[in-house]
Amino acid sequence: MYQKGPIVFISDDEDDQLIFKPILEELAPMSDILFFNDGHEAIEYLKATPERPFLIISEVSMQVVNGLELRRQIEADSQLRRRAIPFIFFTHPVYRHLVEEAYELTIQGFFEKKQSVEEMRTQLDAIVRYWSDCLHPNRFADHE
Repeated sequence: MYQKGPIVFISDDEDDQLIFKPILEELAPMSDILFFNDGHEAIEYLKATPERPFLIISEVSMQVVNGLELRRQIEADSQLRRRAIPFIFFTHPVYRHLVEEAYELTIQGFFEKKQSVEEMRTQLDAIVRYWSDCLHPNRFADHE
């Protein structure tokens, strides 16, 4: 299973970090799991790091810079956009207008967090497996 680069998880909910860190470490053992409390912290990291993250998983509603604004900033930055980092929203609650706005920003997935930890683990497993098997530009990054 292909997994290269860290998984960037953005949420200002400390419970998310406590719940999802061990799950993602199990599902993606070859990837570091990096948590950021808001989109501003994440965008600063993405601009500064030479690494190509394997995946960005973001909450939509956050203080400071929310997930939609983060995605806008990535799309507006030609270097970040060119890195083609898969971007997934993993959030609750979900509203139709948020889903529509998110897909206008060319995200790669929008998932509503399930109620139980086991159901969320199943969701994250499907996401990690999909992006591990999917061909996208990051697969070829070593040949630039």
